[in-house]
Amino acid sequence: MKRSDPPSPWLAVWVGIGFLLRLAWVLHLPVTDRQIAALPDQREYLDLGRNLLHGWGLYFHDARFDADVFAYRTPGYPIFIALCGGSIRIVRIAQACADSSTILAVYLLARRWLNLRRSIFAAVLVALNPLLIYFTGLLLAETLFTALLIWGMALVTSPAPAVVGLLWLGLSVLVRPSALVLPVFIAALNPLTRGAYHWRRAMVAGVVILLFLFPWALRNRARLGTWIWTTTNGGITLYDGFNPTANGSSDQSFITRMPELKSMGEIERSAYLSRLAGQFIQQNPSRVLSLTINKLLRIWSPIPLSREYGRDPRYVLVGLLYTLPLFLMTLGGLTGNRLPMPAKVLLLLPAIYITVVHAASIGSIRYRVPADVPMAVVAAATGVPRRNDD
Repeated sequence: MKRSDPPSPWLAVWVGIGFLLRLAWVLHLPVTDRQIAALPDQREYLDLGRNLLHGWGLYFHDARFDADVFAYRTPGYPIFIALCGGSIRIVRIAQACADSSTILAVYLLARRWLNLRRSIFAAVLVALNPLLIYFTGLLLAETLFTALLIWGMALVTSPAPAVVGLLWLGLSVLVRPSALVLPVFIAALNPLTRGAYHWRRAMVAGVVILLFLFPWALRNRARLGTWIWTTTNGGITLYDGFNPTANGSSDQSFITRMPELKSMGEIERSAYLSRLAGQFIQQNPSRVLSLTINKLLRIWSPIPLSREYGRDPRYVLVGLLYTLPLFLMTLGGLTGNRLPMPAKVLLLLPAIYITVVHAASIGSIRYRVPADVPMAVVAAATGVPRRNDD
C-alpha cells in the first residue's frame, strides 16, 4: 500500500462539507442565558472561563451549595473558553473548526491501514456524524476532547516522534479527567510499535500526564490545602450513578434532599458522597447490576435520549439512519480481515474504555461521542478484501 500518495481532492471537499454543516448549526443557535442554562454544565464551564479571562481565578459559584468551588472542573476546557474571549459565539465557531479537523485526523489514522477510497469513506462518516455536529453547539468538553484524542491517536501512529502524539493525548486529560489512563493504554497498544518499546511509550505517556496535571495539582494544594490531581466532582458523579433513586442517567436532584451538603467544603462533600455510593454498591449488588445494564444501553443508544430531542421523530430518525449503519459496518469491519487485529484493538480502545468508565458512573450518549470517530475507521474496513485493494 502506498502511504505516500497525495490525498484525494475529495478529502478537502468532505472537510469543507463537514465544516459548513457545523458552522451552519452553531450559527443558528441562540446566544441566550436560557439556552446555556438548559444544560447546567455549560454555565459552570462558561463561568470558569470568564472568571479566568478576567483574572479572577479558576472557580465558579455553585448555587446548589451557595459556595465557591475551585477544583470542580479541570482547567483544559475553561482555558479554551478564555482563549475565545469568553464569547459563546466564538467558542462555538472554534469548536466547529476543531471538530472539522477531526475529519482530516481520522483520514490520516485510516491511511495507516486502509486504501485511499476507504480512508475517504471514514472521513465522510465523521463529516456527517450528527452527534459530532450537535455537540459543536454546546459549551461542553466533548468536542475539544474528541479533537485532542483523535489527533493524538493519528500522531502516535504516524512517522512523527511518538512524544508529539502523546502531548496531545496528555492535554486531553486536562479536558476530560475520566480519560486519565487512556493515553497510557493507547501508547501501550500502538500496533506500529514493536517489542518492549510499547511499555517505554506507555511510561512516557504516564510521565506526560503527570507533567500536565502537576501545575493543576500544585495550584489545588495551595488553594485547598491538599493535592487534587483531577477534580472534586468525583463524589457527586459517583453518587449520581449509585444511589436509591438512580436510574442510569444523570439526575442530581438528590442534592436538594441532602441539606447537610451545604455545610461541607468541596473536598469533604466529594468524600462523603463517595462513601455513600460505596455503601450503596455493597448493599445492593442486584440493583447495581441493573443500573450498569441501563447505563450501557444509554451509552450505546442509537437515538437521542434527552427530553428535547428524544421525543422528536425527526431527530430519532436521523439518529437511527446514521448510528445503526455505523454500528453494523463496525461489526463488519471487526469480523473482516482488512484490518490487522492490533489495529482493531487500538481503534476500539476509546469505546471500550469509555464504556467501562461510565458504566461505573452515569450513562449518556454524550460520553460515547469520542469513540464514534475511531470506530469510523473500523466501519470503513467492512467487507471482503478484493484483489485490487492496495
